[in-house]
Amino acid sequence: MKRTILAIIVALLAAILIAVFSLIDLASLIAALEADPVGNMLVLGAFVFAILLYPYTLAMAGIYFGIAGLGVAGFISGLVSKSRTKMLFVSIIVLVIFFLGYFMLAVGGGLTDFSAMLTEIQGMIIDLGLAFALLFIPGIIGASLTAE
Repeated sequence: MKRTILAIIVALLAAILIAVFSLIDLASLIAALEADPVGNMLVLGAFVFAILLYPYTLAMAGIYFGIAGLGVAGFISGLVSKSRTKMLFVSIIVLVIFFLGYFMLAVGGGLTDFSAMLTEIQGMIIDLGLAFALLFIPGIIGASLTAE
């Protein structure tokens, strides 16, 4: 149980940090946060979650940050979890957390608006499938390397 929770935290941090620091450099991030901390942080958070949830759509446009972030996060969390079965649950939980963050920040919906969530999911089903695969398959490889 401890390894699973740690793998979830590692996957979240790795994917988000890779997406954030590949989008903008540190100087412009600090300048944006000094100008309007709350507003710019909400926009940045929505954009980061969108990059991580739309890897196929953005890859067709030439933006590969989401693919890199999800793949590295999956591999590292697989190394931590040491179990293929746990990686299935870690991938699902991380993807749900990314979707809820995106839904609340970008769409502006609440956690009780299930019809809007289903409508949003139907429009991004291919991207969600690829995001799951980008977390799960490298996670299995990492778990296989450190399996006991």
